[in-house]
Parts: sequence; structure tokens; C-alpha cells
Amino acid sequence: MTVHEPNLGNRVRVCNRANYNLPIYDPLWAAIQDHDLAITYHVGTSKDPRGARGNGGAIINYVVHALAPTMEPIVNMCSSGVFERHPKLRVATIEANAGWVPWMLQSMDEGYKKHHMWVRPKMKMLPSEYYRANCFASFGEDEAALRMCDAYKLQDCLMWANDYPHHEGSWPHSAEAIERTFDSFVDEPTRAKLLGLNAARMFRFDVPAEYTARHAG
Repeated sequence: MTVHEPNLGNRVRVCNRANYNLPIYDPLWAAIQDHDLAITYHVGTSKDPRGARGNGGAIINYVVHALAPTMEPIVNMCSSGVFERHPKLRVATIEANAGWVPWMLQSMDEGYKKHHMWVRPKMKMLPSEYYRANCFASFGEDEAALRMCDAYKLQDCLMWANDYPHHEGSWPHSAEAIERTFDSFVDEPTRAKLLGLNAARMFRFDVPAEYTARHAG
């Protein structure tokens, strides 16, 4: 694909699948924001084309080449000023679980602070703060994400999903999976957010007033 970047003057940069940190996407982000739409990145969204073969390949591909790379477009947007320019964007990762989110938040902020001499643009908030303000992550049976939820202030960012009809999802045993995964360490207000209210906010679903009043917190 041939990409004309506004800040390159008459030069033309030829690239393959331009990263989402580049300003060429600003018209797209503006249109999405203006129409109050949601952006979702499916598991495995990244520029890494590699895959593993042979012993352990199925596990390697699932963990390293599917789940983990999904953070790439999120880091792109959180660290490049996209959310500063388009503060009403709503972005989610889908089917990639969320146990990696706390590590990503910590690492983004570490990079922003410790490599400040190379970081551009300088932003008004830390990358992790843009994540909490604009981003969501769906998860299934991900105990790590739930146990880190309070510590990393992700109560408003995580959305439970059963991944229907994929075999790694919990359908048709979703109710049992919820009880097994959430157990007793997720309080009721957080449980309500993760099991529906956050998704309603992300995708603009209507929620009955009596339900929001009952589960406010």
C-alpha cells in the first residue's frame, strides 16, 4: 500500500499494513468518533506474520501469536496521542482475554517515563490513563484478569464474553463458568459491570433503569 503522510511533505512512504499510531488514520478516527461508533480488534490483530510448527505449535500459536499480539494496536493508540486527539473513541480487544492488560499498562508507563528522551509526542496523561478512559477488553475464563482487576483499576474496562460458538469458549455452560471463574473475590458492583454494564457502555446498549439503579456502584 502506498501511504502519503501529511508530515512527510512531498516524500512518499511505501509500507505494508501501516501501524495505527500513524497520523494517516486521523480522518478515520475522527469519522468513527463523530458517528459514536465502537472499534474492536479481534484476537491476533498485529503485524507479526510468524507462526510455530511442530511440537507445542498449537499452544505457541495460541499464546504467543494470537493472544499476546492483540496488544499491539492498543499500545499503538495509547502511546501515540490518538486518544488525546480523539477523546471520545471507544476501543476494545475481543476474544484475547485480559490477563495481559495489567502488564501492558505497567510497561507502557515504564517506557513513557524511562525513555522520555526518545518519546514523542509528549502527552497530557500516561498511556495507562488513556487505556482506562477509552479502552475495553473482553475475557472468558481468565482468573488472572479478575485477580488483577482491582489492583490496576480495570473495573470499568473488562467485559465478560462466552466466545460463542468457539470451542475454547464457555457456551453452553456459561453460567457455571461465571461462578467458577468469578468465585467470591469479585464484589457485586464489579461483577455487574463486567457481566454487562461495561459492554452496554462500550456498544451503546440500552440498559433498563431499574437494573442500573440496583447495580450502581
